[in-house]
Amino acid sequence: MPRRSPTQTIAPASTEDARERILAAAERCIDRHGIRKTTMDDVASEAGLTRPNVYRYFADRDDLLLELITRHARALLARARKSISRQGSLADQIVEKILYTADHARRDPLTRHLLDPDGTSLGKRMIASGTSAMCRAEMWDPLLDAAVANNELPPGLARSDIHMWLGDVTKIVMRGLEDGEGDVGRYRSILRRFVAPAFVSSHAQMDA
Repeated sequence: MPRRSPTQTIAPASTEDARERILAAAERCIDRHGIRKTTMDDVASEAGLTRPNVYRYFADRDDLLLELITRHARALLARARKSISRQGSLADQIVEKILYTADHARRDPLTRHLLDPDGTSLGKRMIASGTSAMCRAEMWDPLLDAAVANNELPPGLARSDIHMWLGDVTKIVMRGLEDGEGDVGRYRSILRRFVAPAFVSSHAQMDA
């Protein structure tokens, strides 16, 4: 049985209003029940809509969750950009962005799911639909584009390989912070020794 909300069924004013209302309802349901236990019945009840009305705006549960996860990821990336804006070098920006993203994503189940998709239909669709790759590109390309323009990036690095590797490193750090294997300070030291050197061009090394 769906978990009912006291919200009355009221028709939304527009398609955009309906989508926003459903997404907000889904967030509240996830806060209460978690991603795996949240159903479309829960979301419809919370939004004050019928289940068929919800399906008018989202093809299925995974479609709704993909939209919500993408929004959360973009909001986190916007905050991360502000946080690292004081960092001068590309290497420092990458280290701090990994740390910021890993530390904050582990506290948000929606963004965490993007960094570490599981074997469920949602996780598989995130990968198959290109959502994971798109978000990784949005995360790293602004830094990499600026580095290319400033001749800071070593030549010959495939952009998709950088995205995948930095995404995997961020996931490792997130899991390590969750498990207590290290704190932010320890991971900063590790990243500076083992990740940052990959993003120091020979030109920059000669100038140093």
